[in-house]
Amino acid sequence: MKLTKALFCAVAVLASGLLPFTVSAQTHTKPTESERKELLTVRRLVWDSYFNNDRTQLTRLIGEDFLTINPGEEHWQDKAEFLAGAQGFAEHQGKLVSLNFPRTEIQEFGDVAVLYSIVRITMESGGKRESLNCRSTEVFQKREGQWVNTGAHVDSGR
Repeated sequence: MKLTKALFCAVAVLASGLLPFTVSAQTHTKPTESERKELLTVRRLVWDSYFNNDRTQLTRLIGEDFLTINPGEEHWQDKAEFLAGAQGFAEHQGKLVSLNFPRTEIQEFGDVAVLYSIVRITMESGGKRESLNCRSTEVFQKREGQWVNTGAHVDSGR
């Protein structure tokens, strides 16, 4: 089980292009309480900014190289498509009712952090409420002293 997690993390980090071409062996470390708080705050800002269509905040919080995989979708979204999704949610009078992360584990690899989370979302659009229970894997990289979201994979948890 530990080997599978390690392999998944290595593939995720390499696939995101977050390591230099000459990769040195670096084991993961547990973030300090301060780093954990900072990562959780930035992650929450990303989600809130998406549902509130705060383009200025989103542009600052996600990298130009951002990719996301959403539940049930074959197409992977880049930054522009992700921003368009936030705008579309707002145009349909979408409203975030609640957003909770009951469990989050963080692995840190120098300037890269991977957050594994259980996500509970309730949103409303067109007078209809929808609740989702998902799992999320998000990659953040420290760039110019700030954590930037460079990728996310959200699945239905099934």
